[in-house]
Amino acid sequence: MRSLAQQGPFQKLSVGYTVKGSGNKCCVVVSYRYDCAVRRLNCVVPVIKSLGLLAQAAAPRPTFESFPAGQIYQGVPALPKLTEDQRTFRTMIRRGAKTQVKFAGHFTVPAWGCGTECNDFAIVDSINGKVYDGFVITELPGAWEEKQSGDPLQRMEFHPNSRLLKINGCPNETNCGFYDYLMIDGEGLKLIRKELLPKEFNSERQDARVPHSSPVLA
Repeated sequence: MRSLAQQGPFQKLSVGYTVKGSGNKCCVVVSYRYDCAVRRLNCVVPVIKSLGLLAQAAAPRPTFESFPAGQIYQGVPALPKLTEDQRTFRTMIRRGAKTQVKFAGHFTVPAWGCGTECNDFAIVDSINGKVYDGFVITELPGAWEEKQSGDPLQRMEFHPNSRLLKINGCPNETNCGFYDYLMIDGEGLKLIRKELLPKEFNSERQDARVPHSSPVLA
């Protein structure tokens, strides 16, 4: 737990964080509270933030090395088992599923465009053909990117030898920021951390839904 001095009615802000669970079942939980004195009365306002913006000062983004995938599958990729809804994108999914393993030891990540600076994706198990649904991702706001230095961030980041998938963008065109997902066999993507952009870049999008998991589509 660490403390930051504040001015005004709030005299002290204490911030702490813990990592709960392990392996496939883990998340970062940040807690902070204000101690204040109002007319000689002490008050404590407890707040629990799970994977919120304030968590990021204490908990940096996880590394790909922190979630190793183990042995990488080298066999012939299985044919994708598509649902009726996914048949709309069957050409892109089947084409992407024919490639070498791209993610989490035995998965491919077929992706296709859905408009300007936008893509959709799916995750296909190269061993059994099971398909996990993805979601639409749009580019980070240009107004935010103009204030950054260095090369632009990739919209999606993943590696064959890691179960971690990073999203740098706006899932379902909302709540722009940085998202970290863990791939869990038989379940799909599980959100383990998120960091939203400042309000001025998300003011019209704060109430929208954000995907926390990717359901299995058999």
